[in-house]
Amino acid sequence: MTFGELMMLVGAFNQVQTSLRWFVDNFSSIADWRATLLRVASFRKTILTMDKLGLTASRIAFDEGDGPSIRIDDLHVATPAGCVMLSEQHLELKPGEHVLIVGERGGGKTLLFRAIVGLWPWGSGHITRPARQSIAFIPTHAYIPPGVLRSSITYPRVADAANDTAIATALAGVGLDRLKPMLGKAGRWDRELNDDEKQRIAFARVILQRPRWVVIDNALDLVDPVSRRRIEAIFTGPLVNVGVINIGKAQNDSGFFTRMLHLVRDPNGPTFKPADAAGALDRIQPAPETHAAH
Repeated sequence: MTFGELMMLVGAFNQVQTSLRWFVDNFSSIADWRATLLRVASFRKTILTMDKLGLTASRIAFDEGDGPSIRIDDLHVATPAGCVMLSEQHLELKPGEHVLIVGERGGGKTLLFRAIVGLWPWGSGHITRPARQSIAFIPTHAYIPPGVLRSSITYPRVADAANDTAIATALAGVGLDRLKPMLGKAGRWDRELNDDEKQRIAFARVILQRPRWVVIDNALDLVDPVSRRRIEAIFTGPLVNVGVINIGKAQNDSGFFTRMLHLVRDPNGPTFKPADAAGALDRIQPAPETHAAH
């Protein structure tokens, strides 16, 4: 074998080896591409079936009562993991009550919050509450819109809904006095404020709006102990007649909550099962071609 033939064999071998190694070298990229494709396919399938989602599932009945109380009867919240219910089937919560609802981690507490709001209608039972405008709902993560700080604090009302004195009093009540000189400043306050400060702004809105009820989804558990004591003092002082429903952890060292309820699973209750996205890629059909009219 000549030296030239040997070099040709070596070159051919290296070319074959490089070609076979392509799959090894690009395996992570292929896996990323496949995972992205499956997510997009699943999202597309979900969008196509949104109009029919939950049409056959039972729903919670909502009513707006004339009185200030919140009444909950036989409430069962259907979740993808099963059904959850309150430890008491018939409740009448009166303004001024401080109610704590606790449940296990991943036990449907946020879906219970959304059910009371009216955003999660699937399940069974009956919820009677005052007018929507008389209830403030505080989610786990407070929304702080960008713009002038005064508008971010009075949200969702307009900036002129409260004067500077009222806003300053509300900020002082939640320990945010440092923000008073910046009421007219514009900025991305969702980035400039930390999570604790954003939660306290949500409670400052409650001081300004003075609703009949405040329904909280775990927000009290995310603020520091000093801020929590300040917030609890608001509802035992200026807002003593405002009812509080807190869905969160079993923390009641201060004795703030006068009533405790438990969220428990009901194995016989309704279950919400959205469309299964598994294998969506295989079931996707190409969209029909459309022809422009001539």
